[in-house]
Amino acid sequence: MRVVFFGETGPLSLGALGAIAAEHTVVAVVQPARAGAPPRGGRRLLRGLVGTLGLHRSGLLGDLRRRYRFPVWHARSGADPDIASRLRELRPDLMCIAGYPWILPIDLLTVPPLGTINLHPALLPRHRGPLPLFWIYYRDDRTTGVTVHRATAEADAGGILGQVSFPLERGFPVEELNRLNGRRAAEVLGPVLRNLAVGRAEARPQDDALATAAPRVRPGTPMVAFESWDVERVWHFLAGLFPRFEEPLTGEDGAPIRYAAVRGYRREAHGRPPGTVGQAAGGYDLYCLGGSVHLAAGA
Repeated sequence: MRVVFFGETGPLSLGALGAIAAEHTVVAVVQPARAGAPPRGGRRLLRGLVGTLGLHRSGLLGDLRRRYRFPVWHARSGADPDIASRLRELRPDLMCIAGYPWILPIDLLTVPPLGTINLHPALLPRHRGPLPLFWIYYRDDRTTGVTVHRATAEADAGGILGQVSFPLERGFPVEELNRLNGRRAAEVLGPVLRNLAVGRAEARPQDDALATAAPRVRPGTPMVAFESWDVERVWHFLAGLFPRFEEPLTGEDGAPIRYAAVRGYRREAHGRPPGTVGQAAGGYDLYCLGGSVHLAAGA
């Protein structure tokens, strides 16, 4: 098949692109014009998490480009008229999206005769939206995975063509999960593409009643529910997402504190209100239901 790919340079995008190029012809790769630009500002949450927590790995994209000799186009928006015009002239058989930050309009999704598919780093219909990895940790999911589905006018809601699931270890670093998703994306995408090529792909409708949202999170927003989360759950959430997300905390004097690492947790009876922070050797103790999480001191 002749495939146009929409993505950035994170593991999910590159894993999918490599799987496509190995068996089909990539006739163009479309990236947002801002791809590869340095992060703005001091906060890391949105830049780190938007786009499914993609890491910039343009060197690997360059390797794929040299090997498979596809052009790279840069879009100014999801509805860039220049990209739309070039796609209609190119007449691809299929378009594939993975880790692309913008929703494409329906008239663009339907340009190829085989339509457009999207890779999502979650087990749809759970965690529809731009920050699935954050919400996987927030909702305390014990199993996660990657989904290939039809791209439709409603984001992440199209019929499922393929899905792979695997257990999520407690406190597993989100950057490692991102890389694991890239490897699993290649595994699940290959069979889907082969079925599409021979007209045997069957999409399973999503159950909207089971859908959950994965919206953006404003930097500095308190997220931990200290009044109900057990200490192990707090540790899992903070350790898994650090340093992409840091819970805003204050010390005993009411001043904000920053932490450099989430070291571990211990179960203990401490008699302190959940969510309070006390000084400890090498950092802080964050008091929670059933114990405390040890945080290394930050700058």
